Amino acid sequence: MDTGLTEEQQREYEEAFRDLDKNHTGFLSPMELGILMRSLGQALTDEDMRNSNITADNERCVTLNDFLSIMAKREQDCALQDALMKAFAVFDRDGSGFISSVELRTQMMALGPDPFSEKDFEDFMSEYIDESESNPSIGHPAETDGLIDYAEFIKLMLRK
Repeated sequence: MDTGLTEEQQREYEEAFRDLDKNHTGFLSPMELGILMRSLGQALTDEDMRNSNITADNERCVTLNDFLSIMAKREQDCALQDALMKAFAVFDRDGSGFISSVELRTQMMALGPDPFSEKDFEDFMSEYIDESESNPSIGHPAETDGLIDYAEFIKLMLRK
């Protein structure tokens, strides 16, 4: 199975899974999966559970492949987040952690194989502004000053 993980990552995750699978059944309960994730410095999210079709109150056992899929998605998200942070940092000339919504609009509507339309950008920005009102970690009035906290913006993008 090609998970997208490096051989080293796959070996590390398989070993961690097998260490917790004391009875050598090849399965973990959802609770054990949560323990395994925490031992790796990760938290098991509701999204992980949904994507793997696991619920905390059912008897669905978690296989090694389920676990590797969750971890592969995590690794992909981290790699994408790092790439996006580097890309947005180019526009953060003063290193403040914020970028101008005007400059972001220009770039998102001009770059890449499928650039945003004016409506796409407006819809996306309205989501960011709505999120900033309900997310205290943003705490920045993008609507008034035209600046975007790009670390929080990337988190919003990754949820899409």
